[in-house]
Amino acid sequence: MSGPSAATLTKPHNRNPTGRNQYKNCPPKNDNQVTELLYDYQRREIFDKKKISQLLHDEHGIKLSESSVARRRRALGLYASGVTTRQLPEMVKRQLVLTQMSKDPEKKLGPRMIKQLIARDTGIHLTRDYIRAEMMRQDPEGFASRDTSVKKTNTLEINDEESMIHTMTSLPTC
Repeated sequence: MSGPSAATLTKPHNRNPTGRNQYKNCPPKNDNQVTELLYDYQRREIFDKKKISQLLHDEHGIKLSESSVARRRRALGLYASGVTTRQLPEMVKRQLVLTQMSKDPEKKLGPRMIKQLIARDTGIHLTRDYIRAEMMRQDPEGFASRDTSVKKTNTLEINDEESMIHTMTSLPTC
């Protein structure tokens, strides 16, 4: 009894070497198709795990439970806009907004459109509130010039025989 026993030299037995379990229709963790589909849903701003699970089943015939969808998204670092906005460094968020603002020299795009363009180009989702605040901080005049609550004022001149009447119309949007 001077040496180690045979039981301590052997490796623990793997009871499931092939990785098959009772979830026979569930793809393995390293399935590239599921990973690409999850990234695609992220770009399309589909974050709800129930909806993703249903879309995977309906569109691709992949059976993946809601909890598995959430677990895989977490492992891939795919989060909705609130978590992403909190986790990203301030300089990165600011640069994403400024890059999109520089692509719009006429300053016609609002926070919602800037948000969608950032998501489409980079796959990163920021909150609309953050984008709006950053746009106001960086270019307050440009942000104010695209005020959507008041339509542009039109001037209408009517020449009458006796007088000239100037009327101005301003129509608020409801």
